[in-house]
Amino acid sequence: MRPQRGKQKLFDAALELFESQGYFATTVEQITGAAGVSKGLVYNYFESKEALLAGLIDDATAKMQSVAAPLTDDDGLEASLTTFLSAYFDFLKTQRRFLKLQLQLMLMPELKEVVAEPQRRRAEALSRTVEGWFRRADVAQPRRKARLLLALLDGVALHYLCVYDNYPLASMKPHVLHAAKDLCARPDKEPGR
Repeated sequence: MRPQRGKQKLFDAALELFESQGYFATTVEQITGAAGVSKGLVYNYFESKEALLAGLIDDATAKMQSVAAPLTDDDGLEASLTTFLSAYFDFLKTQRRFLKLQLQLMLMPELKEVVAEPQRRRAEALSRTVEGWFRRADVAQPRRKARLLLALLDGVALHYLCVYDNYPLASMKPHVLHAAKDLCARPDKEPGR
C-alpha cells in the first residue's frame, strides 16, 4: 500500500468514527480496524489519537489552501474571486461532514489545545493569501478587507454547516461574489462620512 493511501484510509476511518460515535468514544483500534490497516501503521504517522486528529485538521488545511490557489495575478481580481468562491462553495459541499465535525470539536474544552493550533494556522494562512491578493490588486486597506471577506465566508459556512438544514448555498454564491467585488471596488471613506 502506498504511504499516502494508508494515511488517507486512516483519515477517512477516523472521520467516520468521530462523527458517528464521538471523538472520545473512538479508539485507535477502532480506527485501524475500520481503515483495514495494522495498529502499527497509525503510529508510523501519528504518536497518538490527538495527533491523528491534528493531522486530519492539517489535511483539511491543505485542501483549503488548494481552494485558495486558483486566485492569481494573471486573471484579474474579479475573475480570480469568481474562481476562488466557486472552489470555496464546492469545498463546503464536498467537505461538509468533516467541517461539521470540526465545528463540534472546536467547542469541546477538552480538545481546545489539540484543535486550536492547526485551525489558527489555517485561518492565518488563508488570511495572508487573501490579503496578498488584495495588495497585488491595489485594494485599499487589504488586511481589513481580507478579514471582512473571510468573516463573510465564515458566516456562510456556519449557516450552511450548522444553523439551517436547507441553507440555500448555491443561490448565495452570486450574492457573496457581488459583496466581494463591492468590497474591493469601493474607495474607503472614514466612518460617518
